[in-house]
Amino acid sequence: MSVKPVDLNKLRSAHSNLYETVVAISKRAKKIHDEERADLEDKLLPYKEMIRNPSSESESDKIFPEQIAISLEFEVREKASHKAVAEYFEHKYDYTLEKTAEKKPVQVEEDDETDGD
Repeated sequence: MSVKPVDLNKLRSAHSNLYETVVAISKRAKKIHDEERADLEDKLLPYKEMIRNPSSESESDKIFPEQIAISLEFEVREKASHKAVAEYFEHKYDYTLEKTAEKKPVQVEEDDETDGD
């Protein structure tokens, strides 16, 4: 796997908080990965059915060349994290933070605990 260094100053240019930017990019990478994984599962589904429910005994041990080709095609694709970083730099997506309502400290009134004696 190749390593692609990312210029952190470029990441900081759009938003001041680098951590939030990295979190946004990682969430986008996870979404890309999930989409690609679902696509792979859809393409491999017919072969999984043939292996689970073979029409003959020879088919249960068979390795389908189409299945291998599909797997290899997905393996040589660009990694989801690299795609997410590239999309961020191309301004294909951005993120906004939800501002939480400021919580005011609750003031507890202290009762005077004196004996009535």
